[in-house]
Amino acid sequence: MGVDTPEDMAEVFKQRFNDRDGPGILSLYAADAVFTMDGETFARGVDQIQGALAGMLASPFQLKGKYESVLVAGDVAVCKLRWEMLNAEGWIEMDGVSLEVLKRGGDGKWRFAIDDATGSSRGQD
Repeated sequence: MGVDTPEDMAEVFKQRFNDRDGPGILSLYAADAVFTMDGETFARGVDQIQGALAGMLASPFQLKGKYESVLVAGDVAVCKLRWEMLNAEGWIEMDGVSLEVLKRGGDGKWRFAIDDATGSSRGQD
């Protein structure tokens, strides 16, 4: 399915996450996309990404976030998202800054090629 512009991705992902729309979220990933939450374990392809996201989708957390930057060059975009996971009481359970690479497909829709959920917030060695 994808999104019309890279700038749309954060809002669409957030809405689908909060609605617990697993198939809708997976439609935002390219077939050969890569996802990591920690930079050490990688889910490759939609089937593995579905497994990697299953625990988060089963949680009661609500996602909040927005892009800090979106850089587009042709059919590729690099996006930086500041996000928070809120518990039922509204307290922050987790937060981070993701680094995402989106690519435009032949249908004109943008999808995740790389989704590094904490890539911009992990400590540097």
